[in-house]
Amino acid sequence: MLAGSLLRMRIQFEYTLDDVVDVQLRALKRSAAARAWRWRDLVLTSLLSGVLLFAIIPGETTTRIVVGLIGLILGASLYPKVNESTIKRRLRKLFQENSGPDKVFICEVELRESGLHIRQNNMEIIYKWDDINEVQETNDSVDLHADKGGLLVVVRKRAFKGSSEQEQFIELVTKYLKSAQRASQLNRAS
Repeated sequence: MLAGSLLRMRIQFEYTLDDVVDVQLRALKRSAAARAWRWRDLVLTSLLSGVLLFAIIPGETTTRIVVGLIGLILGASLYPKVNESTIKRRLRKLFQENSGPDKVFICEVELRESGLHIRQNNMEIIYKWDDINEVQETNDSVDLHADKGGLLVVVRKRAFKGSSEQEQFIELVTKYLKSAQRASQLNRAS
């Protein structure tokens, strides 16, 4: 869509609580703080499993050590799946509590020279292009990432009328990102 000399593009799609939970899980996977928590909890769970089994298994020390190591390995291998399931369940409950009776929501994403405009839940958020550092295509979405505040905007592929509209969206995002990078470099050089 051409508005004067400025390029704009607007898309809209429906999303559900499951989509919201998915976005939050994606954001947590990229978060350095959340990654540190996962590693800490993985190590503690593994150690606790191993030590507990070592302590409660009767018999020779060698047998107790072997069973303790098995517990350590089992704790390490089971923790990621159990942790993700727990977080997913908790996020879903939290978002259900805050979403009210609506089961389907509308998200509108507009690309403008001024930034990435997101409208949903009676709010509009505008992210400046300099705050966005990556556009990534996934199996089911186009994701826009930023360093600050763990920003993750997920545009579901169902928002696009076809692959050509999706390609136009990615090209326009890339154009705005490059333009913001050039402006930032010029400002630093001045």
